[in-house]
Parts: sequence; structure tokens; C-alpha cells
Amino acid sequence: MKTDINLVKKWVLPKPIDQEKIDNCILNNTLQKVLIRRGIDLNNQLDEYLEPSELPNPEHHFIELNKATQRIIDACERNELIAICGDYDADGITSTVLLLELLSNIGGNVKTFIPSRQDDGYGLNTKMIDEINSEEIKLVITVDNGISAFDAINMCKKLSIDLIITDHHKIPDFKLDIYALIHPQLAPTNSPYKYLAGVGIAYLLARNICSKINYDLGKTSASVFFCIGTIADMAPLQGANRKWLKDCLPEINKTTNKGIKSIFKKLYFGENVITSEDIGYKIAPLINAVGRIGDPKVIIELLREDSAESIAKLTKECFAMNRKRKRITSQIEQEALEIATAQYASDRKFLVLVKRDWHTGVIGIVAARMVDKFNLPTAIISVANDGIFRGSIRSNNRLMVNKALDECNDLLIAHGGHSAAAGFSIIEENIPILIERLNSIAKEQFKNIDLYKSINPDAYLVLRDINDEFYKQLCMVGPFGVKNPAPIFWTRKCRIIKMFKLNGGHVRLILDDGTSSIEAIKWNLSNQLSINDLIDIAYYIELNRWKNKAKIQLNIIDLKNHNNTVHLQIHKNVYKCKLTENKNILITNKKGQCYCTDLSLSNKQLNHKESVYAKKILPFAEIALGKAA
Repeated sequence: MKTDINLVKKWVLPKPIDQEKIDNCILNNTLQKVLIRRGIDLNNQLDEYLEPSELPNPEHHFIELNKATQRIIDACERNELIAICGDYDADGITSTVLLLELLSNIGGNVKTFIPSRQDDGYGLNTKMIDEINSEEIKLVITVDNGISAFDAINMCKKLSIDLIITDHHKIPDFKLDIYALIHPQLAPTNSPYKYLAGVGIAYLLARNICSKINYDLGKTSASVFFCIGTIADMAPLQGANRKWLKDCLPEINKTTNKGIKSIFKKLYFGENVITSEDIGYKIAPLINAVGRIGDPKVIIELLREDSAESIAKLTKECFAMNRKRKRITSQIEQEALEIATAQYASDRKFLVLVKRDWHTGVIGIVAARMVDKFNLPTAIISVANDGIFRGSIRSNNRLMVNKALDECNDLLIAHGGHSAAAGFSIIEENIPILIERLNSIAKEQFKNIDLYKSINPDAYLVLRDINDEFYKQLCMVGPFGVKNPAPIFWTRKCRIIKMFKLNGGHVRLILDDGTSSIEAIKWNLSNQLSINDLIDIAYYIELNRWKNKAKIQLNIIDLKNHNNTVHLQIHKNVYKCKLTENKNILITNKKGQCYCTDLSLSNKQLNHKESVYAKKILPFAEIALGKAA
């Protein structure tokens, strides 16, 4: 049996850890090894990692933060009308509602402007500024956008509108003549604020406003919006992001925001602690769905509404849109997969899939799924309501797609985004040229690179060690996300005790490795499995929540047939490793020479140098055979 057909070619097992490095601390040995392998010095960095210290004054890191803060406070005190210009994704929506709620609470007269994905495209635009000007608004705050809206920026200047841009997208090589810019790229190199998403900048601004006027930000839902937006935008969980998430995430289930509580109830979260995975896989897609295929104002209303009747109606509408989004996505994915398979077979290195009538609101999701399947950067292009071709790109983390688009600037109407995800607009006749240029860029980038996926397990576990206490300590290592991924564990020789096929090609298993049994889920199974099969599994450990019940389960990311013999590659050499009947480790090299922990079974002709080298291989063999974590 092969590994799953998601291009997983091999498991790269972790390096041995010297037992002397294991500390007598709050974490168990296995999790300590995970952190050591991730570069954490247990003696000097563990306390800060588990409980980050207080952050520095942000005004020392953002030159124009004080100026922007004071301008906003003055506007609130004068009852001046303020425009908040957001975006239609979860980061933009949460940023918008965060500032809307705070400024309204402190007496501000606020109006929000969110572009339509289908009609307007991304971010601040001249149409928006026209409307703002017609209402005689003289203060505009952007959240999660604005940095590259050159026409709108120039228009604000001509109309004497004070423009405060808070954004985290790449700053262009263009002098911005605006009132103030708050952007993590402008913070010092070692600043903990370097990693903030749009909602992080909005949260930082909100905290600064509150500190100036002695207002308790806890009276708002700002911390909830920060958590949702940060995780939804896949911001690196380092610095301020990690500190604020560690502080805020355990508390968000206590929110008094009725719209958020309605969403939580519908998702059956109950009283359980909500994790970054809950946000990433359940909450964020729901919020994004509204902006993708509907009117983002609906989700803003839900997050601001107080009437129980309205909240119930809006919640129902949002969940219906999410179901519709799933149906549309599934249909487009099937069509895109057919085109992508043909391009992959013809050795394309940058997949570019084009169909006029694909819904622009979900093409980014489909692009991400193509990357998962083929491990190649993927662009999907369709026509928006305004007749302009729009594309969404996702990367395989081997190519910076925003830089690739920079190299195609002459072909594009506009573009922007990050290294992992970006968007652009283009005229139809330039699409064939774009396809070839992106492919050339990728081919050059991927020279001598193995594009097959590898799984990198963090540590070995036996199933009896997976319990409530282990999960509690695992959560201390979190929250998990970009730059702090959830650890991948692996276990050998798991027998399938029970198997339940689920709709959609998924399967639920009961597994037993001889020490204990546990439930596991495998999404999108492509292998043929049977009761009593012996398999090796790589997996995440998670809580399965259903109707107020929580149970630890394994989320299997890859599996393969168990084999008593493991082929262990170290540098360019491959060694066969297996356990003898007496549980000794036997290592055989390509010459047929053997080394065994029971020395009586070792080759007599091994010289001293060979024996010493074999002993160096032994710790790797212990991990490969599941004798060490």
C-alpha cells in the first residue's frame, strides 16, 4: 500500500535528542524533545515561550502611532464623522468591527465602508472615496488594506481628507502622502509587532487609544476579533501575536458579543475552550464565506446586533451562505482538478487554471486545494461582475507569489498580497503570456528541488501516553499556526480494530498499537483499508467536539502499511533496521554487514571504526523503530 496520493513521498524522522538536554520542568519528555528540535533552549527560553512577557510601548516602534491616535480621539470628542474602510475577508471584517465597536463606545460617529468582492475588487477605491466625500467625511481609517490604493490616496489628498492607513501588505516603492501610516514593516527589525495582520494593527491602535483616554478595552469584543482575524489570516504566531493570543484565546468563549455567541452555539462549542484550529477550520471559513459570495455587511451586522430575533435571522443567513459556498467550491474544484491534472501531466511547474464563469469569491480556496494536491503554486482566474478577469494565487511555500507577480507587473492591471497568497487583475489577451511567464519563473525557481511532499514528524508516541494530561500540556505549547505549527506525532504498528466509512470519502477508525486503543479520523482517504490491517500513522492530536462532548482523537495526515523492517536513509546511505524477537535492534548496511544491540548477533568482521559508526546510527534507528521519541 502506498502513502496517500497527495504526493507524500517520505517521512523525515526527527533527529535524536541527548537525554541530558531534557529538563526537569512542567512539560513531559516528549514535548520537551519537540521544543528542542524546534530550537527552543529549555534552560533560557522555555518560560518566555510558555508565558510571553509584556510587550514594549508600541509608540516606540511606530513613529506615527501617537499622531494617528490623537487624531482619532479628537474626532470622537468633536463628534466628527469617521469612515472605516475595511475588506471583505475575515481579517478585514474583524478589523473593521473592532474599531467600529470601540470608537462607537467612546462617542465616535462612525460609518463603515466595505468593497464588494464581485463588483469592486479588493480594498480602498475611488468610488468609495467619492461616497465618503459626498457625506463630508474628513477622516478615513483603513484596516487591512489601502497601502497600494494609489488613486484613492491621491483623491483623499486633493479633497483634504485625512487618511490613516493601517495595513500589513507589502509597502510599494511609492511615496505615500497621507496623514499617518501604521504598518508592521515600519517597525524595528527585532520588534515583536513585526508579524501583525490587519486586525493586529487595528487591535494595537485600539489599545493605544484606550491607554490615552483611560478606557477599558475589555468592555468591547476587541480581543475576540483579534484572535479570529489573526488566525484566519494565517499570521505568524510569534511576538505580539503569540503574546496576545496566549492571553486572549482562552477567554473568548466568555465573550458577551451576542453575534459571536450565536455562532459558537451553532458550532456546538459549548463551554469548551476554543482553539486556534476551531477558528481556522470553522469560524474563519464562515466569516469568509459571507464576504466571498454575499454582502459582507451581513456579518458586520451580526457582530454588532443586539436583538435576539435579528441575531437568529442573521446567523441562519450566514450559515446558509457558508453551505452555498461549500457547494460552489466543490463544483469548481472538480472542474479545476481536471484541468490541473492535465497541466501537471505536461510538466507545468506553475498551474494556471482559467474559466470565465467560476465564482471569483471562492477561487482562492480552490487554488489552495490544488496546491495541496499537486504541491505546485496555483493561480485560478475567472471574470468578476465588472467584466475584469481576476486571479487568486496560492504558493507551495517554495516560491514567493507576490515576487512572481512583481515580475509580471507589465501584464497586470493591479496586484498585491503576500509571499504565500496573492491576487491580481488582468485583461484577457495577457492571460496566455502570464501563463508562460509564471511557468518559466517556477521552472527556474524549482531547479534541483524535490517537489514531492515530505512529512516531518516531531516525535514518536505510544498510544497509552495520549491522555488528558498530555493534551493539556500540548495546549501549553500552543496556540498553533504559522511559525508554530501543531506537532506531528507518529506511531508504528497500529492495528485497525474498527472502521466506519463516512460521507465524502472520510473514515473513522479505532486503532490499537498494543499499549492502548484510540479513535482516529482520516479525511479524504485514498487507501484501501481493512479490519486487522497493521499501519504506521502520522497525525495531529485534537479534541473532537460534538454536542457539548469533547474527546481526544487522532487526525491522521498520512498512513502506510506497517513493515517490520525500516529503510533508514542517513545522508546518501540506506540502512535496514528491524527489531529482533528479543527486541534488540539490528542494523544492516548495503554491504550486508550487521550491527546489533545484542553484540553476539553483530558481524564479527566489523572493525573498530565501523562499530563506532554503527553506534552513531543506533539512536536514529531507535527513533525509526519507535523505541525512542
